[in-house]
Amino acid sequence: MSSKLISPFASPMPNVPVKEGAPPIERPTKEEIAAFPAEAQALLDKTRAVQTELLANGNYRLDSLQGRHFLLAGATGPGIGGALAVAALDLLKAGGSVTVIGRDLSKSINFETGKAMQAQAEAAGFGNRFHWLNVGMALEGRHFEKIVSALKEAGANHIVYVNTVAAANSGMLPGMPPVYVKDVDESGFFQWKLMPLDDRAIAATKFVMGEMAVQFPQALEKAGISVDISVFADWRGSRDKLGRDPSQPEYGRQGAYSTSLYLPKEIIQNEVSANYGSGRKMIDIFYPIMRTRALPFIPGGTTMAQVYDTLMRKAGIRRIEQPELALNTLQVIADTLAEKLYNPFPRLDAHEAPLDDWFYEVVQRLTTDENSDFYYRRWMEG
Repeated sequence: MSSKLISPFASPMPNVPVKEGAPPIERPTKEEIAAFPAEAQALLDKTRAVQTELLANGNYRLDSLQGRHFLLAGATGPGIGGALAVAALDLLKAGGSVTVIGRDLSKSINFETGKAMQAQAEAAGFGNRFHWLNVGMALEGRHFEKIVSALKEAGANHIVYVNTVAAANSGMLPGMPPVYVKDVDESGFFQWKLMPLDDRAIAATKFVMGEMAVQFPQALEKAGISVDISVFADWRGSRDKLGRDPSQPEYGRQGAYSTSLYLPKEIIQNEVSANYGSGRKMIDIFYPIMRTRALPFIPGGTTMAQVYDTLMRKAGIRRIEQPELALNTLQVIADTLAEKLYNPFPRLDAHEAPLDDWFYEVVQRLTTDENSDFYYRRWMEG
């Protein structure tokens, strides 16, 4: 390891305020809570309308998934999981089942989308072919037994398991040099100084999104439920090993993904790689940056999305949003199950990834100087 840090992301930019830690989780206001039910319904309606239009274009071949049984973990709210649940509910009206697992506070938009999905399924006559379980993932105990019971009640002896759970801690591992991440909030432009995580936070980050995610299929199979395919959600920043090396100028360029958020993804990637060609189908899908409610909890997450929006506009690249990404995900699953294609690491971010090097050059120069070509407001959409 170099004794001198040479990365621009390992030192604070002069004249830009520094905040320590990561964005706090704020409680919603009474007004926000009151608006959640209508907001949740509007979200589902909009997602369904976009997907219906896309499917009408005839570019998807999803008939082979009809009658399948889907277990979707982390599938409430405005993320890719929620969009998958909407698509699955429409796809499986005539047969098959959808089991949605969440772990959401009762006063949240995610919880309200779960309720809205439940109401939709009841109105469509799903009966016991739909379950919404707000119990979280588990490998044993009563919550795990509740999941198994729901699957068996739905007749789901062979399932498609998709895990899009988002639950991890942003911070530094012991002994690592600091990383600074630029961000913006109502007070203006600043930079986060990521702080050390304790052993408990590190273990939790590895377990929930990593170890438990990949062990869950084996637990189900021990309980008598076959998993035909396991699907995980990823982001390309988790692959950037140069960004984790303090001796390199790239150190810290992925922000919290260079310091802690890669930990569970690395576990998933290793598991998918180890099972490729074994007969156990597992895929780890790489998605573009998605505007979800989880994004602002990642230091610099919202700023990153806004800068990429600017770069995409300048480059003439169309953003692909969650409703379309969900259908693309189903197509990848259908093709993998039919053995038309078995890529263990599908890329649904191929339109966005070519902008990465441009992004690194821009973000390290972002400044509060209004006379600079890199004044932050010039590079941030929205």
